[in-house]
Amino acid sequence: MIKPDEKEELTLQTVPKAVNYLINEIAEMRVLLEHIESQLGLGVDKHRPIGIDAACKILDQTKNGINKMIRNCSVPHYLKGNKVYFFEDELVKWVGKDRVQTFEEKYANRRSR
Repeated sequence: MIKPDEKEELTLQTVPKAVNYLINEIAEMRVLLEHIESQLGLGVDKHRPIGIDAACKILDQTKNGINKMIRNCSVPHYLKGNKVYFFEDELVKWVGKDRVQTFEEKYANRRSR
């Protein structure tokens, strides 16, 4: 197999070996990329229905707290029969909509007026 630090002239005889090496390298990179994506939470479908236990973890709330938010209709949720469902991406967006500006952001906004 051709190593990156070895320079071998590409000929008709070495093409299959070179292609095989590249295929293996790409496969290894794909595995590594998928691992990185999973660690960062990227590439994962976040618009999928989840139950109350997962919603509790995302929002760092107890079931009683989530149920209170459901009764008050203050959290995005869905009812299907007797079950309550949430979408992870909607919960994250819901939390993010009430972001408080940092002192630097407030100060920058006042200076630009």
